[in-house]
Amino acid sequence: MFQPRAPVNKMTTVVVYTKEGCHLCENVISALKKLATEHPLKILTRDITESSELYERYKHVIPVVEVNGKVRLGGSTLSNQNTLEMVLRRALFS
Repeated sequence: MFQPRAPVNKMTTVVVYTKEGCHLCENVISALKKLATEHPLKILTRDITESSELYERYKHVIPVVEVNGKVRLGGSTLSNQNTLEMVLRRALFS
Protein backbone atom coordinates (compact mmCIF):
# COMPACT_ATOMS: atom_id res chain seq x y z
CA MET A 1 0.00 0.00 0.00
CA PHE A 2 1.26 3.49 -0.86
CA GLN A 3 2.24 5.62 2.15
CA PRO A 4 2.54 9.34 1.41
CA ARG A 5 5.56 11.07 2.84
CA ALA A 6 5.14 13.60 5.60
CA PRO A 7 5.42 17.15 4.32
CA VAL A 8 9.00 18.34 4.33
CA ASN A 9 8.06 21.89 5.28
CA LYS A 10 5.81 21.09 8.22
CA MET A 11 5.07 24.17 10.35
CA THR A 12 6.87 24.14 13.69
CA THR A 13 5.23 26.06 16.54
CA VAL A 14 7.66 27.79 18.87
CA VAL A 15 6.62 29.55 22.08
CA VAL A 16 9.10 31.85 23.80
CA TYR A 17 8.30 32.51 27.45
CA THR A 18 9.49 36.01 28.24
CA LYS A 19 8.84 39.17 30.22
CA GLU A 20 9.37 42.87 29.61
CA GLY A 21 13.02 43.92 29.69
CA CYS A 22 14.43 40.44 29.03
CA HIS A 23 17.28 41.10 26.60
CA LEU A 24 18.12 37.40 26.23
CA CYS A 25 14.50 36.85 25.21
CA GLU A 26 14.80 39.54 22.54
CA ASN A 27 17.93 37.84 21.19
CA VAL A 28 16.16 34.48 21.03
CA ILE A 29 13.15 35.95 19.22
CA SER A 30 15.43 37.69 16.70
CA ALA A 31 17.34 34.46 16.05
CA LEU A 32 14.06 32.56 15.60
CA LYS A 33 12.82 35.16 13.11
CA LYS A 34 16.03 34.66 11.14
CA LEU A 35 15.52 30.88 11.16
CA ALA A 36 11.91 31.42 10.05
CA THR A 37 13.20 32.77 6.74
CA GLU A 38 14.61 29.27 6.08
CA HIS A 39 12.01 27.03 7.78
CA PRO A 40 8.28 27.39 8.42
CA LEU A 41 8.05 28.54 12.05
CA LYS A 42 5.08 29.92 13.92
CA ILE A 43 6.66 32.05 16.66
CA LEU A 44 4.54 32.97 19.67
CA THR A 45 5.47 34.78 22.86
CA ARG A 46 4.00 34.41 26.33
CA ASP A 47 4.61 37.01 29.01
CA ILE A 48 5.17 35.07 32.23
CA THR A 49 4.03 38.03 34.33
CA GLU A 50 0.47 37.54 33.05
CA SER A 51 0.13 34.19 34.85
CA SER A 52 1.21 33.47 38.42
CA GLU A 53 1.74 29.81 37.47
CA LEU A 54 4.04 30.67 34.55
CA TYR A 55 5.83 33.28 36.62
CA GLU A 56 6.59 30.84 39.43
CA ARG A 57 7.68 28.15 36.97
CA TYR A 58 9.94 30.28 34.75
CA LYS A 59 10.94 33.41 36.71
CA HIS A 60 14.55 32.24 37.10
CA VAL A 61 15.03 30.55 33.72
CA ILE A 62 13.67 32.84 31.00
CA PRO A 63 13.93 32.79 28.12
CA VAL A 64 12.27 29.40 27.79
CA VAL A 65 11.70 27.91 24.34
CA GLU A 66 8.89 25.43 23.79
CA VAL A 67 8.80 23.54 20.47
CA ASN A 68 5.55 21.89 19.40
CA GLY A 69 4.33 21.75 23.00
CA LYS A 70 7.55 20.56 24.66
CA VAL A 71 9.97 22.74 26.58
CA ARG A 72 13.33 22.27 24.84
CA LEU A 73 15.59 25.09 26.07
CA GLY A 74 15.86 27.63 28.81
CA GLY A 75 18.02 30.06 30.68
CA SER A 76 21.78 29.98 30.34
CA THR A 77 21.79 27.61 27.34
CA LEU A 78 20.49 30.61 25.37
CA SER A 79 22.82 33.27 26.74
CA ASN A 80 25.78 32.87 24.36
CA GLN A 81 25.08 34.99 21.28
CA ASN A 82 27.82 33.17 19.35
CA THR A 83 26.16 29.75 19.71
CA LEU A 84 22.50 30.80 19.96
CA GLU A 85 21.52 29.96 16.39
CA MET A 86 23.23 26.54 16.57
CA VAL A 87 21.49 25.70 19.87
CA LEU A 88 18.12 26.74 18.47
CA ARG A 89 18.62 24.75 15.26
CA ARG A 90 19.42 21.65 17.30
CA ALA A 91 16.31 22.09 19.46
CA LEU A 92 14.03 22.80 16.51
CA PHE A 93 15.16 20.30 13.94
CA SER A 94 16.64 17.27 15.70
